[in-house]
Amino acid sequence: MLDTGFLLAVVCIAIGVIGTLAQRRKADEPPGPLSFPFLGNSWRVPAKKTWMYFYSLREKYGHIVMLKELGKATLVLNNVEDVQELLFKRSGNYSSRKSLIYAQKYRSGGRRLALLPYGPQLKKQRAAVYTMMNPKVVGAYERLQEQASMKLMASIMNDPSKVYIDIKRFTAETLFMLIYGKSFDGDEDLRTVLHILQSFTQDMHPYAHLVDRFPALDWLPDVLAPWRVEARKKGEYEIKFYTRLLSDVKARMDAAGGQLECFAAGLWENVEQLGLDELSMAYVAGSAFEAGTDNTAAVILWFLVAMMHNPAVLRRAQEEIDQVLGGEGETAPCYHHFDQLPYCMALVKEVLRWHPAAPLAGPHHTLKDDDYKGFHIAAGTTVIGNIWAIHRDDHLYPNAASFDPERYLVEKKDMSPELLIEGHYAFGFGRRICPGQLFAAKSVYIAMVRLMWAFNINPPKDGNGKLILPDINAVRPGLTAEPAHFNVVFTPRSARHAQTVQQEC
Repeated sequence: MLDTGFLLAVVCIAIGVIGTLAQRRKADEPPGPLSFPFLGNSWRVPAKKTWMYFYSLREKYGHIVMLKELGKATLVLNNVEDVQELLFKRSGNYSSRKSLIYAQKYRSGGRRLALLPYGPQLKKQRAAVYTMMNPKVVGAYERLQEQASMKLMASIMNDPSKVYIDIKRFTAETLFMLIYGKSFDGDEDLRTVLHILQSFTQDMHPYAHLVDRFPALDWLPDVLAPWRVEARKKGEYEIKFYTRLLSDVKARMDAAGGQLECFAAGLWENVEQLGLDELSMAYVAGSAFEAGTDNTAAVILWFLVAMMHNPAVLRRAQEEIDQVLGGEGETAPCYHHFDQLPYCMALVKEVLRWHPAAPLAGPHHTLKDDDYKGFHIAAGTTVIGNIWAIHRDDHLYPNAASFDPERYLVEKKDMSPELLIEGHYAFGFGRRICPGQLFAAKSVYIAMVRLMWAFNINPPKDGNGKLILPDINAVRPGLTAEPAHFNVVFTPRSARHAQTVQQEC
């Protein structure tokens, strides 16, 4: 029988060895939280508000933080200088994606644009999206966006309690028309895409599923891997939906002798040139629909939160609108008023900065070894740009936590819609930047400016007359950051404003 003292000594030595190994870091390795052998340290990363956790690491370890798990490394960039160098200047090495087993392999059949690794399939899909979203053609969509935004105003006038779904409908239906060439027939298609998005924004999180953290679990048979069955079921549901929409476009094209103008029709017309199969076409169209619906709506919801917390900002924007258009409410702002509304433009940019709908850029993936600032970055490292941390950098944006549109004010002579996507990183980095960023920015611009023109936007009050303000830190679970549910009071600024909305809708 072993002596108790001997066993205790062995345990103490083992603890000491493990502790030493846990604290040991290679000289050329970026700093990070305490890492244990085999387990690493990324098990600490929460699946909720991950950007806030990464932001907290910056305070302790600096702008570049290393996380590890089973020999795999994740590099978090919390500083714009590092993002500019690695994700922009060295984008050739930092533009791939780590293959997510749950979300991409099984749920998306390896075809979803946002999750594709750098290579021929990504280039084909992005080239297809670019035909619809490049700056040269986006200007042609302004009339459609203006019509949709006026419809949004009318819906809120009729029933302010449905503002959440009305904003989702505004962003979704505009894209639905561009992509599939028709408006919604009822709410079924809208609710279907919202259902898909609700789960996908959680499933695409790199720390959401154990199989993406421990890939060996993918060796298990289906009977021991219910997550795989679940992922495939979700995939079957969404591909059935997106294939139906794509096939409907083809049927209408055939009925019209090929004469149909929309993105999906262009995919069918150029199918051989694009080199995409039918499932890939269904996903590239569906991916554009998803991204534009979810994040664009989230930006408008954050705008409402900002206005309730900053009523003086709203009043100043309304004063600018009234100076240009008159305060009688007879004329709604349009895109051709853009260069006359510098404060409104600055306000939209500040919403994009203050609470980005995607506070973490989609994880990038290195293709080969690299060295930077004395650190070695191995091939296969996941690299995440923390947009939240950059947008909260007081050196880059003085008093960054405050909502202050004045930081973006420019002279009227310098005004152009392209300014909406400059001065912040709300749409990502490098070669993986959102291809529809200008269209999305112009959509939120026309919605916000018209909401400010048409309504006073206030928080509700409780029984004692105290304002019930939304919690600016409460967000929906997932990789994106839509504000948690809140209530808001819309009051038409005058009877004439309401009448103009009804007449123009």
